[in-house]
Amino acid sequence: MNKKILKPLFIIVIAISAFTLLWKNLDNTSDWDPNLFALQNPAAVDRMVFTPNNEKVKPIEFVRINGDWFIKTKNDLVLADSSNISMLLNWAMPRLKIKMPVSDQQKKHVVAAMAHDATKATFFINNKPVHTIYVGGSTQDNMSTYMFYPDTDRPCIVEIPGFQGYLTPYFMTDPNIWKSPLLIHSETHEIRQLHVFYPHQPQNSFSLNQQNDQLTLTDYKTNNVIPAKSSLMAGYLLFSKDFTREIGPVPAINNAVAMKDSILRSKPLAILEYVYTNGKKISLTIIPQNSFEDILIDAKPTETETVQTALYWVKSSEDAYVWTAQDIAIKNRLKSKFDFIKP
Repeated sequence: MNKKILKPLFIIVIAISAFTLLWKNLDNTSDWDPNLFALQNPAAVDRMVFTPNNEKVKPIEFVRINGDWFIKTKNDLVLADSSNISMLLNWAMPRLKIKMPVSDQQKKHVVAAMAHDATKATFFINNKPVHTIYVGGSTQDNMSTYMFYPDTDRPCIVEIPGFQGYLTPYFMTDPNIWKSPLLIHSETHEIRQLHVFYPHQPQNSFSLNQQNDQLTLTDYKTNNVIPAKSSLMAGYLLFSKDFTREIGPVPAINNAVAMKDSILRSKPLAILEYVYTNGKKISLTIIPQNSFEDILIDAKPTETETVQTALYWVKSSEDAYVWTAQDIAIKNRLKSKFDFIKP
């Protein structure tokens, strides 16, 4: 055959083959609903269960009761971090998009990895499962996440358009990551007494008492009533009804038993004891850390400023762990009885 004819014919064959391959790939991708992994109607979800493929790791269950989310344990309900759950349900889950299904070459490797480390996430409405996905690890560039939808033939690379990062951390099963950072969470009318004791300065200690919507201030030791401004007492009680620790995993100090015990044996800066109308008592022990942390604050509408804040250890009688709290969460609670006295 003439070489002049053979060359164009060869180019045409290659072009047809490339087009056919491209068409098959496009058709394969277009068969997938890009919103397959997205959760519809997240506001109606009232239960979630995350189950790791790793049998050594326990699943975690969340339930919504009267608008609040709780971690459900074998014997109890623990208040969950509502902001984290809202971020997952209302921001992440409705926006999940399929970037592409994994290729035949990737499939075996990704399936094997997900068999070991994926987490099954099931969402319920009125106790009926309405949406289930399997969440694996990140892609090599850490910009997307491998996920699998039941009854499909392969995992997919899933992303949130505009978000740079992978989504695996949203499906962690460590309950401590999901716990509410609120060590105290009350309504003001539920607090019958709030005792504030300063071991280093006992003369500044006081008790705030509430009965029949009336507030009184008493000396911590003698229980004698101290004339005080109602507005100042009401403001203090309102501010103190919640107490927030730093968000994050359990501090490493909890794994060092000797150091933890040494901290708890040291003389506290303050002890706050809440006595509730139902008889329940919760105490917070606040201990200085002698360390600081840099935080960003809004200095101007268009500028931020870095400032240092002191850190404290905080131990709740309701929690086995010692947590960290910033000075900003503590200083306004460290009032003296003299701060309430009428001039």
